[in-house]
Amino acid sequence: MMKEVRRKKLIGKWALVTGSSRGIGRSIAIELAKEGANVVVNYVSSNKKANRTVNEIKKIGQDSYAIKADVSDRNQVQNMVNKVVKNNPIDILVNNAGIVEFQPFLEITPESWDRVYRTNLLGGFNVGQLVAREMVKRNKGGKIVYVTSINQEVPSLQQGIYSITKGGLKILARVMALELSDYNINVNIIAAGAVLTNINKQQRIDFPGMEERYSSITPLRRWGKPEDIAYTAVFLSTSPDSDYITGCTIFVDGGVMINNTWFINKID
Repeated sequence: MMKEVRRKKLIGKWALVTGSSRGIGRSIAIELAKEGANVVVNYVSSNKKANRTVNEIKKIGQDSYAIKADVSDRNQVQNMVNKVVKNNPIDILVNNAGIVEFQPFLEITPESWDRVYRTNLLGGFNVGQLVAREMVKRNKGGKIVYVTSINQEVPSLQQGIYSITKGGLKILARVMALELSDYNINVNIIAAGAVLTNINKQQRIDFPGMEERYSSITPLRRWGKPEDIAYTAVFLSTSPDSDYITGCTIFVDGGVMINNTWFINKID
């Protein structure tokens, strides 16, 4: 008996994934490619890491290329979108780019506020609006996914600006879902729990034992992997699997949001 080959669900689709040279974004780009999508890899600093992601996608058998653009800069985002749509459509957008800076509230500086706000929230608006305009113009619908955090609901110590911007992204995505529904564009949110990436490496150093404490209060007893977020991004990017889902948040957090989270970073 011949082995049945599973049909990939994103064949012929093009995805743009911001911040996909490493970490969660890289994993999302690769999993989209495994499902048959071609992927544009956006990055802001490391061309080497971006091309590493591109090469891995090509080994899977999908088309891919990298574009450098700082999502906080409107002109750079516009140029990126123009270049992409000149070569191929954008069927899927995953807005993943983000940064975090750890500071107690009383020590937050205007400069830090500006950096985190501009990348996380303004960047999410820049990319979301400019890509949505192209999707509307093309008139074939689309899927937009925002990667946020459980901090969109509950703040963590020394992550004030990050938490505020993630909360802003939640409302941004809901506004988009409401206003873009007439164009058959779905907009949804993945609220990630703690995921082992470089972005929280300093946090784990600053708060000794945090990794173990977080695991102890997480019902599934572990931190997330980038792939955990990526699998959900693929689901929200796929028709017809997620066609009747819009304006929603899926918590990919090991169940921590059904537990108390205020003491994750607390040191006795």
